[in-house]
Amino acid sequence: MQRGSQNAPFSATYYSSQTSCRRLRSGLTYLFFLCLSTLKGREMSAVHGSVLQHQLTQIFEATSLIDRASSVAEIIRQLRKSIERHGYAACLVTELPRQDTGSLDGHILVNGWPREWYDHYMAAGHYRHDPCVALCRGAIGPFLWRDVHHGLTNSNARKVMDEAKEFGLWDGICIPIQASFGDPACVTVAGREIDLAPTVRCTVHALARHAYSAAERLVGSSLRRPRQKLSQREREILQWVAGGKTAWEVSRILGISENTVTTHLRNIKQKLSTANVVHAIVEAYRRREIEL
Repeated sequence: MQRGSQNAPFSATYYSSQTSCRRLRSGLTYLFFLCLSTLKGREMSAVHGSVLQHQLTQIFEATSLIDRASSVAEIIRQLRKSIERHGYAACLVTELPRQDTGSLDGHILVNGWPREWYDHYMAAGHYRHDPCVALCRGAIGPFLWRDVHHGLTNSNARKVMDEAKEFGLWDGICIPIQASFGDPACVTVAGREIDLAPTVRCTVHALARHAYSAAERLVGSSLRRPRQKLSQREREILQWVAGGKTAWEVSRILGISENTVTTHLRNIKQKLSTANVVHAIVEAYRRREIEL
């Protein structure tokens, strides 16, 4: 394949430009390429250099406007303007408190949901059963609503997604975000017929992260709660578990009951707002509460 060919994959055409090489050093382009690197061979073969450069130009223009937004309404307007052409009519940027709280009240940063759906979602207590919320807590990368719906066996979870369709939200993408203060966060975009082309998905991913950063800058400080620190005993237990010890082995080492260890681990997950012990270990390490 000739370098610079119109049908060349992104690696040929994209790197040929000095301007593009400078852009590659930016965090935004890094995120875009990180997303592209997860695509499978067939998807990747459809991504050509000319398409990629056009997409990157649009991303830079859109994110610069989002970054300069002076209000939540402006974030919504700019984000919608960038994604509506791909079928995404709604957006939501929110922190994710524990599901047993039953509500997103006080945690939403940007509310671009249809008003009727938002009111119904809150009134019905759907947050407790929303499968996308549960998955966002442990997911590393973006995921599609359709993939979540396909594997549902819980009737309450299926009801949440089925009722969303009644309000025009047939499919969507969730982008998990590791928030700076405690609770994880998520950006969700959805619509009736959405474009899932590889470059579009990665564009949405990049825009979502900028929308979250802009929203946190504008309103995040008013939502932040003091971050709960682990106790000395909790750090000690998690440190042993991170080293590969089971709850029973930790109980023998520390001279406490296995049930006590299990209780501590449950409290640790709640404090760190994590879905499982592995996620708790990663989060505790990120906060520098344990060493690996």
